[in-house]
Amino acid sequence: MTEAQPTNADPGRWIRFALVMLPVGTILLGIASFGIWQWKKDQAEDRSFKYALALRRPISSEGIERHAGVVRTALGKADRDLSIPGFLESTMGAENMGYTVRRERFGSGQSIIDAELTGTQRPLEIVMVLALYGDEANQLESTTQAIAESLSVAHDITGEKVVRSLRFAFIPDTPKALQQLKDGLQRDGERLMHLLILGGPEVASIENITRTLDTKAKGTRVLSLPFTKTTQETLESAYQLKGMLLDAAEIQ
Repeated sequence: MTEAQPTNADPGRWIRFALVMLPVGTILLGIASFGIWQWKKDQAEDRSFKYALALRRPISSEGIERHAGVVRTALGKADRDLSIPGFLESTMGAENMGYTVRRERFGSGQSIIDAELTGTQRPLEIVMVLALYGDEANQLESTTQAIAESLSVAHDITGEKVVRSLRFAFIPDTPKALQQLKDGLQRDGERLMHLLILGGPEVASIENITRTLDTKAKGTRVLSLPFTKTTQETLESAYQLKGMLLDAAEIQ
């Protein structure tokens, strides 16, 4: 009686199995990893959103006066190019308003400060509020009120969800600062859709801004808001500014 010989394993079968199943496993693992990453990302964004909502403060005359007092003092100092950016960084930062504040240094100790609500669907389309500051004594109050207005609106809408990115920018009133602003937009591949200039700058200044940023060729809608002199005027302007910004950025 002859014993049955064991069937020899086909090494080619295992090779074929590995060639088929390993890529499938890799794909499935990749899909699972992406799903976990997306879930963690959504959880982090939800926590950030709720945190920012908790920091919201409605537009008020008290808030405007508080911001204006600090800005007015800082603008009157010789080191305004340091004190103004420093104040804006701390005031709009994560602990106070919930924003991630960017500071771009250039030239001799000058800085561009900006903070934004990043668009959920079209983040490279920018709606910008622009406030310029300098050493002109006759513009001190209009600049003070413009920055205070911008901060008050930013505090009121922190954590808001918008389709386009809504950015608050503060720059020295110099040609170099405007060029830096333009270079930053180009570097990041962003398109400036709406530009709202606070403080009621003179016609020549507005023309310089629009020329430097090339707004006509890019189809940017530019609006210069009249300067305000009192807290009440700034309060009324802030409510209007908030509405225009959320309409332009397309609130969700």
